[in-house]
Amino acid sequence: MTMRRMLVMAGGAVVPIALISILLGNQWVIDAINDTGLHWDEGIAPPLYWLFFPAWRLTAGDYAWKYVAVLDLGVLLFFVLLILLAVAGARAVDAQRGAIGAVVAGWWATVVAGGIAGFMTGIMLRWALDITSDSGPFIFGAVTRGASFGFAYGWLAGLGMLLGFLMTRGRGAAVQQPGQPGQPGQYAPQQPAMPAQQPYGQPAPQQAVPYVPQQAQPQQPWGGMPQQPVPQQYQQQPYQQPQYPQQAQPQP
Repeated sequence: MTMRRMLVMAGGAVVPIALISILLGNQWVIDAINDTGLHWDEGIAPPLYWLFFPAWRLTAGDYAWKYVAVLDLGVLLFFVLLILLAVAGARAVDAQRGAIGAVVAGWWATVVAGGIAGFMTGIMLRWALDITSDSGPFIFGAVTRGASFGFAYGWLAGLGMLLGFLMTRGRGAAVQQPGQPGQPGQYAPQQPAMPAQQPYGQPAPQQAVPYVPQQAQPQQPWGGMPQQPVPQQYQQQPYQQPQYPQQAQPQP
């Protein structure tokens, strides 16, 4: 898994969560819902309350500036943790058969990032709102809200990570054609064996010469003097042909 591919997958996980924060977690949508007098603990209000976890504000309005600063800092911390955890999850995904793993990694990263960011935001809000006593349930409620957001809507981050996984896998398959060295299931072509080189300064051994039988010498003409054969190598004795007495020719 290359770093570029992990970053693309992490970006795919962050995009849908960022859209939720921008479109639904802004101060205008939240203030409009608060003006309706909706009770956050009744009916479908709890899942809607979880959806507004990555909330941010640009102006204070009826709130203190410390509250606005802590709220925005908590959102930034949540997205930083989401990116880091998404990269770590993408690193553990199988590069070839990790489609389901990409969805699970995106969901897991959202749950963990929401829980940690909720815990830190709860501690900072305790300081911003000057809560001196019985702050445990307040911090626990912030952790529950962040983890519940990831549990309920983390699958959107998982789908975004899956999309990044499929996009990067398609590019990798287009660049590397089947049959090239290094592909899974393919064997690299073997180089032809080179003859062993002799050490420098030593002569190469002579190759064996095939045995060639000695050709028979032509017969001498009848009555002529025999010719002496040339001696062979390795001190071999020349072959002596038998001498025949000359026949006397009849007198006229």
